[in-house]
Amino acid sequence: MQSRIVFWEGIQVIEDVTDPNKNPSIDTLEGRIGPLLKGDGSQAHFIEMPADLYCEEHSHATESLIFTVKGRWVLCSSGRRQLMQPGSLFWFKAGTPTGYEVPFPEPAFILIFKGTRDDADDEVFLEYLRNLQQWLEKAHSEGTPFKMSELPQDHPARVFARSLLKDANAMRPDEPSL
Repeated sequence: MQSRIVFWEGIQVIEDVTDPNKNPSIDTLEGRIGPLLKGDGSQAHFIEMPADLYCEEHSHATESLIFTVKGRWVLCSSGRRQLMQPGSLFWFKAGTPTGYEVPFPEPAFILIFKGTRDDADDEVFLEYLRNLQQWLEKAHSEGTPFKMSELPQDHPARVFARSLLKDANAMRPDEPSL
């Protein structure tokens, strides 16, 4: 299944991080998430965030560098929003709440780089994601929104999204009505 190739000792390559048929993943309300590589002291995983995603601000125990591979999405932290596009890179400090919004008709694919390595293998990470999937489904059934379309029209995420859609550079005929 995986497209990981070892060329020689100390080198590991994934030929296409975006190929869902070659990289293990779990579909959650936050998107399709899967492990990629682990180095001696670092690791990387991916998230393919679906169109219409809304993921409220939440913090993580470790810092991350996040690179946008494809698609457009909105980073939110402390109520401030930033459009992220292919080639965008950002860092967040451990404990800094961040939110993720995809008010566009196409998904966005991001790579998450951690400067620390945990001891869990890919199967343990996938099991964590299965549990996360169940937890998110429960939260959603109890009223936590995970879609832009579930938010009120005056919610800051939708207001910001509408401002993006009014920008001639971002406007496309197939944009959803927000």
